[in-house]
Amino acid sequence: MKHPPTCLVTALPPRTLSRGVRKIARFKTAHVPKPTHRPGGLIDHCYRALLEASSHAILLLSPESIILEWNRVAETVSGWTADQALGRRYVELCLPMKSRNSFLAELARVAEGSDVRGLEIPLLGRASSQTMLSWDISRVLGPQGDLIGLMAIGTAVAPDTQVEEALQFAHARARSAARQVQKAVEEERRRIARELHDEFGQALTGLKFDLAWCGLTLTHATEPTDLRDLLRKVQAMSGSVDALLGAVRATATALRPAMLDDLGLVPALECLGTTFQQRTGVRCTIDVAPAVEASTLPADVSVALYRITQELLTNVTRHAAASQVHIRLSQDAGQMTVAVMDNGKGIATERMTTPRSFGLRGMQERAALLGGHFSIVGTPGGGTTACASVPVAERIAS
Repeated sequence: MKHPPTCLVTALPPRTLSRGVRKIARFKTAHVPKPTHRPGGLIDHCYRALLEASSHAILLLSPESIILEWNRVAETVSGWTADQALGRRYVELCLPMKSRNSFLAELARVAEGSDVRGLEIPLLGRASSQTMLSWDISRVLGPQGDLIGLMAIGTAVAPDTQVEEALQFAHARARSAARQVQKAVEEERRRIARELHDEFGQALTGLKFDLAWCGLTLTHATEPTDLRDLLRKVQAMSGSVDALLGAVRATATALRPAMLDDLGLVPALECLGTTFQQRTGVRCTIDVAPAVEASTLPADVSVALYRITQELLTNVTRHAAASQVHIRLSQDAGQMTVAVMDNGKGIATERMTTPRSFGLRGMQERAALLGGHFSIVGTPGGGTTACASVPVAERIAS
């Protein structure tokens, strides 16, 4: 059976309000012929739910700014409850004196058929606070084209001072980050220069003196014993050259490990752990999940996780006083995670939050640049656990 079309009608139940208002609009739906149930209650409930769920201040006003509807956000922003606001003139309740005439003029324009978009007028709250709102105002018409009211939707606008402060804060953070990067670069240059001076400079100076001794010995040699001394000196010089080559390789590996490029992250971390254990005497174990061994990681992920692990091991050497370190590399839910755990004295909370923790902030920024995150937790006397996770699913797929 075909039902007659549904039409939207407006019920205006009588309600005595202050300021001479007698009626408040409500929307209900009716079928002709009238069904056994009343869907108008459902429509009114949906309308009310949408009104209250909105994150904007929503008002239904008369052309004279009398408040006919007032949702919860409007209550929060203004400090006036709906029972206190309904029936009163909005311009007198919530607008500064200098804004009232212009707002009434805009309401009159809307009542004549125009729409208003982005009208910025402050709302004066009950506690004398002001909130700048951007208003969109349009007409609400009944089924016969009659004007029910003017719907005003207000969106909070950040004051220019807040925007300026946010920009200044962002610029300050950018400058601070740039200074940190520059400081880290200079610190690395200083470290390399110190190693070049201490290791290579001294070794090369020693070789220079040894070569000078060899020259003098060859010039004045008259006995075979002199030649045996010369041979021993040459052998010592050869050992110095081997040590110097080892120092060169170690420095090059610290700058950019070839194993990371040639064999991948897992062998590079294993080599890093072995070197760390030999250099410090701290026992270092590595646990790699099987899924990681079978996956091919992008270069940026491998470098970031390697550098973070390298920095964490450096922190263990400097601060932890640990006897054991455990490194775990795992992959789960599209995230590659490296965790470094030690049994040292535990990182102090104030050190994690101090602005001078450049190493920690550097690791956080390395992970954040790849869309990941870094965390570190310490227990006094119970060691420290640091984790860095980086998303890899999309990168591997691409």
